[in-house]
Formats: sequence, structure tokens, C-alpha cells
Amino acid sequence: MHEMRAESTIGTGELIWHVIRKDLTTSSLCGRFLDPASPAAPLTENEATERYCSSCMTAFVAAVQDQRH
Repeated sequence: MHEMRAESTIGTGELIWHVIRKDLTTSSLCGRFLDPASPAAPLTENEATERYCSSCMTAFVAAVQDQRH
């Protein structure tokens, strides 16, 4: 099972969800360092945008397909 962690983007009012590597919990599949001690700030009503990191999702799909073969 893979874990996901949200990262706040400064000044854009978004949360970007990353897939965490199984072997290195401070790094995402796209290579971004995600400090577990710094959780993402909650969004306000004016900043209600969330999205998934496309690089993480591409790597996740490839990992799942590799496991199935």
C-alpha cells in the first residue's frame, strides 16, 4: 500500500498530493522531499484547490503495472 501526503504551495492556494516512496518516507515518487514534521496547511474556503502530482501518479501507475506482470 502506498501513502499519500499533501504539500502546500506557497502563494497559489493549492494542495498537491504526492505518493510517498515505500523505501524512503521523506521522498515522493516524483523525487520531492516532503518533511513529515511539516504537514500541509489546511485550505481556506478561498483556496479550495487540490490536485495530484502528475509525475507521482505516472510513477505509481508504472509501479502497479510492474507488480501485476
